[in-house]
Amino acid sequence: MSETVNPTLLFAALFAAATFILAVRLRRRRNQADDSASRAIREGERADRESARADRRAQRLDALLDATDDAVLRVLPDLTIRAASPASKEILAREVEDLRGRPLIEATVDHRLEELAREALNGSVARGEISLRDLRPGHSDEMRHVQVTAAPDGDEGAWILLRDLTEIVRLRQIRTEFVDNLSHELRTPLSTIRLLAESIATASERGDVSGAKERAAQIEVEVLHLVQMADEMLDLATLEAGEVALRSAPVDLLALAQETAARFSPVATRHGGEIRVEEIGTGPWVVPGDRDRLRQVLANLVHNGVKYSRPEGRVTIRLTQAAAADPNPCVEIQVADEGIGIERRHLSRIFERFYTVERIPNETPSVGGAGTGLGLAIARHAILRHGGSIEVDSTVGVGTTFTIRLPLR
Repeated sequence: MSETVNPTLLFAALFAAATFILAVRLRRRRNQADDSASRAIREGERADRESARADRRAQRLDALLDATDDAVLRVLPDLTIRAASPASKEILAREVEDLRGRPLIEATVDHRLEELAREALNGSVARGEISLRDLRPGHSDEMRHVQVTAAPDGDEGAWILLRDLTEIVRLRQIRTEFVDNLSHELRTPLSTIRLLAESIATASERGDVSGAKERAAQIEVEVLHLVQMADEMLDLATLEAGEVALRSAPVDLLALAQETAARFSPVATRHGGEIRVEEIGTGPWVVPGDRDRLRQVLANLVHNGVKYSRPEGRVTIRLTQAAAADPNPCVEIQVADEGIGIERRHLSRIFERFYTVERIPNETPSVGGAGTGLGLAIARHAILRHGGSIEVDSTVGVGTTFTIRLPLR
């Protein structure tokens, strides 16, 4: 006899099974949702970490670009500038914001630099030296010598480092000119001395001593010229090195100017000229300083004024009173001549050692002959040692004015 299934129990069993299956499915879906949510959270955290790392890299890069004294550019494959260091403004004469997004050729106006950048974009490290036109206002006729290193950045772009060698090139030129000029200065008197000595020896062999005295006097002049040059070179070297302490004491500049004028007046008179001392204001004309050094400076400037003056030209030593309201009061001394003048292109170099216009082709020589080219360099360093300044202004055919400013305190 078969058992009858209780409908109530069957329904309960089916309901329980359905509930269990539903619960399992719901748990599975919930777990899946939890897994998706966890993955999304992990992906978000990973993205945040990557973003933070990118920000730190960008900050380190910005700090590095800010710290470097060289111009650094990052260019993209299309040769547009993506980033630039603040120092780029000095070489390229453009604001950093103006450089970003600008084509490299437009920013630098140099095809050679673009060629080096292309080599770096192709995976090679490229180096070279180029000359860029100075784009700063007032320097359009000057060139800047730049050393370039271009390298791949590992991300399809390239880094370009620009190092300004203009000052180094200028110093090389000065050194070369210094050696050349020194050789010239030594060769001329030494050759003269040798020829005069040979002339005396030849004449003495013949028993002719009639011109020996004059030739000996000429030898003495050339020897004194060499001694002067040696002394001036020593003075300049010690002033530059600061090895000689200034003997500071009150110096009456008016008395010093009058003394210098009296010393060189006979030379000026021989050329039909004169030396005047003028005062603008009532002083004070007393400054603390080394009187011997200041006398050397003033004598050099007045002597130059007399040498380069036209016939009947006047040299004026002018003392100007310091402004009463000036927080750093000073006395201004001007030495102005009415001479041949100096072309403007020479003025920036006039205080360099051995730089004289007599050696420049087609320049008008001085009436007193060439000097050693050391006097103005000595004057500049002596004034700087006194805490003052010296400037020059000149117009060809009108004259030259040197202006010295010395602090009263």
